[in-house]
Amino acid sequence: MKRINYPQLNETLYHEVLDNGLNVFMLPKKGFQKTYVTFSTNLGSLSTNIIIKDEEMDLPMGIAHFLEHKLFEQNGKDVSSVFARNQADVNAYTQHNRTTYLFSCTDNLIANLDTLLNFVQNPDFTEAGIKKEIGIITQEIKMYEDDPGSVGYYGVIRSLFEKHPISNEILGTVDSISTITKEKLELVHKYFYNPNNMIMFITGNFEQNEIINHIKASNYIQKPRIVREKVILCANKDTYKKQSSTTLEVNIPTYLLGIKQPPVDINKENIMKKELIYSILSDMMLGKSSIYFKDLLSKGLVNDSFGMDINFDRSFAYFLVGGESSKPEELRKYLINIFKNIEGFEISEKDFLRTKKQIIGGFIKSLNSLEAIASMFTKYYYYNSSLFDVLDIAKTITIKDIEDARVTLSNEDKFASFTINPKKNDAV
Repeated sequence: MKRINYPQLNETLYHEVLDNGLNVFMLPKKGFQKTYVTFSTNLGSLSTNIIIKDEEMDLPMGIAHFLEHKLFEQNGKDVSSVFARNQADVNAYTQHNRTTYLFSCTDNLIANLDTLLNFVQNPDFTEAGIKKEIGIITQEIKMYEDDPGSVGYYGVIRSLFEKHPISNEILGTVDSISTITKEKLELVHKYFYNPNNMIMFITGNFEQNEIINHIKASNYIQKPRIVREKVILCANKDTYKKQSSTTLEVNIPTYLLGIKQPPVDINKENIMKKELIYSILSDMMLGKSSIYFKDLLSKGLVNDSFGMDINFDRSFAYFLVGGESSKPEELRKYLINIFKNIEGFEISEKDFLRTKKQIIGGFIKSLNSLEAIASMFTKYYYYNSSLFDVLDIAKTITIKDIEDARVTLSNEDKFASFTINPKKNDAV
């Protein structure tokens, strides 16, 4: 077992690759009572097809999320009850590029580990259960059709990306999930839920040798299988739609501005560094203590919902900014003007260093959260990066990096605006 020390962070990480290819990472945390475990595979809404023996096969939109739900059903019962009996909280989530199963406990760690490995690796699909789940997720899809956060996000994403799976909703559509069958679920599980494709991360109160020896002896970890996923690269062409909108039952309009970015070549670029650079730049420009944000507040163009989102991936990238606004058209003009002229935004060494320290400080503070550590570590693992390299990476960021980043946010051809307006009351 490999031991990796991070003296600057006062952390020690243990790593072992099992014979079947599963990567197990362990981060013991002295003084913690709880242990937090995640088990992840890089199957998400971006996974729309796979290649098996040179034959390409399409996958139904939403199948990753559907599979996540169905794995919890074992022998007609919800496996959550087994975790509850062992005093553990269990959950799972599906994202664009991965699915994660997790639990936390203060006792019975070995028993809960066994349950996790068992239900994730050994599905129990039934035709009746699948039919029932289609009905459940159909209602969930309809619920999100009225959710301003979901509608706003996918509205601007679809305006940025015309034909890329990032625009596919994680839950899928009513039509797409209706095509999911037992055979398709078994196929996707067989090829994506193999140890070579997965990572287990354990942090908190435990003894690493005891845990790794138990996992090695487990009968639940299956043998590796070979599969290739087709990665659909999104060329950094102009946006699909410059402006679009919809209406919902809301009291205050919402405005979002999206700026398309080039995908990241994870073999040449470090996604963590790019995220840090853009986080520093965006905070300096539009963070809560920035001049622009204070001006937006004073003009009544934004409220506390105003925020930013940066997402870099090997097949797409974007920057989002916006929130609720009683004057969405004025906010649109204000933000577009800022970014069109961003190269003239003055970046002082003092502000750069202060913002950089704040962001690094926020990261170090996040190491007190077992949940945050596990989520971030898994995210960067699939991008060939290590979460615990952040301090060394941050040291290499210069003010020139921030200045250079401005250029990619200034091209108006990459802008896409999306507005949610309140439905008009027709009552007289």
